[in-house]
Amino acid sequence: MSRLLEAYQRLQYRLYTVEKTVAALLMLAISAVVLTGVFSRYLLREPFYGTDRLATYLFVLLSFWGLQMASGYYEHITVGVVRHWLGPKGQALLSALAAIVSAGFLGYLAWAAYGFVRFLYENNEVDLVLRLPLWIVYSFFVLAAIVAALRYLIGGYLWWEVLRGRLLPERFQRKSFV
Repeated sequence: MSRLLEAYQRLQYRLYTVEKTVAALLMLAISAVVLTGVFSRYLLREPFYGTDRLATYLFVLLSFWGLQMASGYYEHITVGVVRHWLGPKGQALLSALAAIVSAGFLGYLAWAAYGFVRFLYENNEVDLVLRLPLWIVYSFFVLAAIVAALRYLIGGYLWWEVLRGRLLPERFQRKSFV
């Protein structure tokens, strides 16, 4: 278990670095596009074509990206009162079950979203303003849902190991987002 956990944590550390870099680049791109739109609209008196739409799509991509980043915390939002009623083993069991249910739900969403992306691709659906193929934008959700489902599946296993007394949550939970 120790070697597997250490290898997984090394992989997670590398993924976190990439995730934060991509998120920062997406935020920078959104800021640049919005600033360019404001500059062109108010200073040049002629708005650049499609900046609002492009900023919206970049924000959608950032939202999808944030979904899978958040899955790396291995915690669920729970009602504080319920959490206090449970002992450590009950909390671990609840977390393991919630992670497995989340993995299943996200796996289903990835499957359903893949069908939608395939529909967009096969029908050559494009944005009317930017002429951007819409399947490109929505394929990020499929990717994010798959990565998040895998993380929750691993999280279910890790929480099960906590329940069995083989692992402490502090060994795999992240406490800071940035």
